[in-house]
Amino acid sequence: STLGTPAAVGAYKRYQNLHGSLPDKQLAYLFLHEAMEMVEDGGVLCMLQQYNFLYNQKSREFRRNFIERWDVREILDFISVRGPFQKGDADTKVIVVAAEANEPPDDRQILHATFRRTGRVEAERGFDIDYYDMHWLPRELALTNDRVWRTDLLGGGRVLALVERLEKLRSLKQYAENEGWDFGEGFIEGRLGVDRPADHIVGKALLPSEALTKAGINRRGITTAPNKPIEGPRSEARFTPPMLLVREQMDLPSEVWNDGYLTYKNKIVGFCSTSKSPKKLYTIKAWLDSQDITLKAYVAAISLRLFTQKATTLSAADILALPYPAGDSLEASKHETIVATDVVEYYRDLVRLGEKSAAMKEKGGPRLDQFNDVFTSEINAVYKNNKIRALTPQSWPGFVCQPYVFGKGDVDWSGTDELKDKLDALLREERGAGLLVTRVARIYDSACIYLLKPDRLRYWLRSVALRDADETLADLWNQGF
Repeated sequence: STLGTPAAVGAYKRYQNLHGSLPDKQLAYLFLHEAMEMVEDGGVLCMLQQYNFLYNQKSREFRRNFIERWDVREILDFISVRGPFQKGDADTKVIVVAAEANEPPDDRQILHATFRRTGRVEAERGFDIDYYDMHWLPRELALTNDRVWRTDLLGGGRVLALVERLEKLRSLKQYAENEGWDFGEGFIEGRLGVDRPADHIVGKALLPSEALTKAGINRRGITTAPNKPIEGPRSEARFTPPMLLVREQMDLPSEVWNDGYLTYKNKIVGFCSTSKSPKKLYTIKAWLDSQDITLKAYVAAISLRLFTQKATTLSAADILALPYPAGDSLEASKHETIVATDVVEYYRDLVRLGEKSAAMKEKGGPRLDQFNDVFTSEINAVYKNNKIRALTPQSWPGFVCQPYVFGKGDVDWSGTDELKDKLDALLREERGAGLLVTRVARIYDSACIYLLKPDRLRYWLRSVALRDADETLADLWNQGF
């Protein structure tokens, strides 16, 4: 964010005259803009950018203008990958923009490829990409919906649909405003020279953020606020009970406090009732607990900080944006519950840990029955007269083939040992020295459908069954069935 050379200053002035302000005076954006202007018609630019290009609100107009003007073909997203651009304690997260110096065609779909953390990456041998991590986005969607980039990290289209529905509901912020409550983050410790009067904090009881856990407030962790410079002291009302405290952490630890004056720092958001009765706060707390899974999935999909700046940390804006409708339920559908559960139990760690996550370490075999229940119910909702059913799966080292049949029938698995050597070539493809692509296969043979995929759990999650069913129904429609 520093224009450190005369050329950069000159380029920035030109940009301002033609396009307005540049987000945060970000030199990387300016370099991308200038470089694209220099590419010959029909030429292709492939350039590294910081993650902010996709995941920062300030970059919205720059990103949209760039996609609108140029034929952006691919965005390669390495937000989950650590190490390749690490320098000292800094671990810069990057994306790659590939764009052609032409006006985009009307039917352009942009590939958003979300790479995962793997042993090959850590060993600096190359990158891995997976079928389910390649998201083809209609260009209009990329131009109009900023949620799509983050929801792709967590599974794609059905996650986006869940977020779009929930963000239309009344938020916790709106409810607190209507109640006239004092709410927001706790105090901010300042630097020397940024000291403000804070007698209502210094020497008072202090709740460290780590003492607010899923089990509630650990009273043994409460300390005393030290006499340090305070940059953002907040009001005394911010620390006066009764108050609902929510920690800025992806599991949303929360608790109602009504036991004396208590300060907290800016890693906790407080909702401080104007009434001496904590009844409404306990109602919100009970609701947060009852809607636990859906809310954690929602906040993972909208967070300004999670996965990008911090691995498990949220922002105050994320907490305040939590939906809190007038009723006592989010009315999540069966499909939404499946999607939300997989986001919380598997995808969050898949983004953070890659192949060290449960989704990549565990085998999918024990979950095949659950996968098949979802897959067949989706297909049979359309093909009601000749229903599909799951047959006995066949497995090889590292792979599973799950067959299905419409109506009666079975599969003769004799001679399948000959397939062993061919499966690896079919489902794994090395492109050049640095990229390994993992495929899945859907094979249609008369009344039978075969799903052929790696045996890891991430390929056999219930939310993946929904995506497989969507794509299978599209295939059957295109084939005239």
